[in-house]
Amino acid sequence: MALQIYNTLTKKKEEFTTLTPGKVKMYACGVTVYDESHIGHASQAIIFDVIRNYLEYSGYEVTYVRNFTDIDDKIIKKANETGKDALEISSHFIKRSQEDMALLKIRPATHEPRVSNHIPDIISFIEGLISKGHAYQAGGDVLFDISTFKEYGKLSKRKIDELINEDTGAKKNPGDFALWKGVKPGEPSWDSPWGKGRPGWHIECSVMAKKYLGETLDIHGGGMDLVFPHHENEIAQSEALHDKPFSRFWIHNGLIMVNRQKMSKSLGNFYTITRAAEKAPTDVIRFMILSCHYGSNIDFMESNLTTASKRVHYFYRTLSKISQLCSSVKETDSEDLLKDLNTSMEKEFRAAMDDDFSTAKVIAFLSETFSQINEFLDDKSIKPGRKIHSLNNFKTGLLKVTSVLNILNDEPEAFLKSFRTLYLKNNGIDEKEITDLINKRSDARKAKDFTLSDKIRDELADKNILVQDTPSGTEWDILFK
Repeated sequence: MALQIYNTLTKKKEEFTTLTPGKVKMYACGVTVYDESHIGHASQAIIFDVIRNYLEYSGYEVTYVRNFTDIDDKIIKKANETGKDALEISSHFIKRSQEDMALLKIRPATHEPRVSNHIPDIISFIEGLISKGHAYQAGGDVLFDISTFKEYGKLSKRKIDELINEDTGAKKNPGDFALWKGVKPGEPSWDSPWGKGRPGWHIECSVMAKKYLGETLDIHGGGMDLVFPHHENEIAQSEALHDKPFSRFWIHNGLIMVNRQKMSKSLGNFYTITRAAEKAPTDVIRFMILSCHYGSNIDFMESNLTTASKRVHYFYRTLSKISQLCSSVKETDSEDLLKDLNTSMEKEFRAAMDDDFSTAKVIAFLSETFSQINEFLDDKSIKPGRKIHSLNNFKTGLLKVTSVLNILNDEPEAFLKSFRTLYLKNNGIDEKEITDLINKRSDARKAKDFTLSDKIRDELADKNILVQDTPSGTEWDILFK
């Protein structure tokens, strides 16, 4: 099956084709950098990171643009409150955003432009709209005249006569929007043919998309909350100027909720990426987000984090068992005893991803696959040496999947160690206390005081710590109930 993508513009799944064979031009609206990036930014970035990875996995050459909005009302407000320069503030949070994205295993985009570096391009774009009769000057502002673009509303399915605004001011139509804003006291500004001022929000993305990708894109994406007015206005101004489609496919991801409520600082449920990373490892955050279809809202709640933690921990425990076996036992048989599973894994992966990037289906079949792998590992009827070739083939096939989702590709023991450390920290448990109890239990076992030994085991279990006695000594791990 060829790749099918749900296109917000047509409200249906369509077979994905590109303007230029073998090449994809993709743009996703980036962060407005006035504060720390939050888990909502992370969700969108992870989703489009995986989409990009899968397109490359499928053989496409992808040029991916994700911008930084470094001129905005919120940035200016923060600058005035702190007495700092607006671009100084945005530069600081751009650096922080890039650090956060790296923490979440998100690759930098091919281009990550800033609005402030494209003022001449923006002015030229606006001049073109004015010359074609699609924009007009109102005082120091320049507004887009939506009545001149007959398809206005085609993305959001809104009609012009439904756009009611009591205070139209100098607007010809209630829905007309700013391309250029005349300077106000306390705001950064640039010279323009219409006087000093700064760009409007919507014009920025149209200009940067054109600059790096051309007049027509293959994919434009962003959060569902950007469909109107941001993406609707991008379409209007870009297609009005160029007389051709702005983007062939529109992909919109769902939003982040926290305990079924909209994430909000006022509600105290606002999670920055830094704070989220203190609660769960990167793989757990990515796993939780990718366990849902990208178009669905995701609830960032404790129970969902716990569920994701259990699954990721189980996967890494399995990978650790594979690594330990493969490093300690010599291969004695070249027959692939997991041939059916290993050959079907990539096929199922492609089928799921070709169905509108259904990472949720991938996660589901990975769970089934790991269950079968654990049965294979525990099968005493097969000598360990005969399992090695099959398990190495499994790891090779799995890597093709994990490299796209960018999960389950850490060194297993290193991940499990950091997972345990984070778990203890979040639950207020001193690791030395655990070590002391395990040593005390070992001494009790040597003294054949099994009553004390069992008591300590139960005490550790109350702390959700699982103790396992192995030939090489006593090991402990997190006990998920």
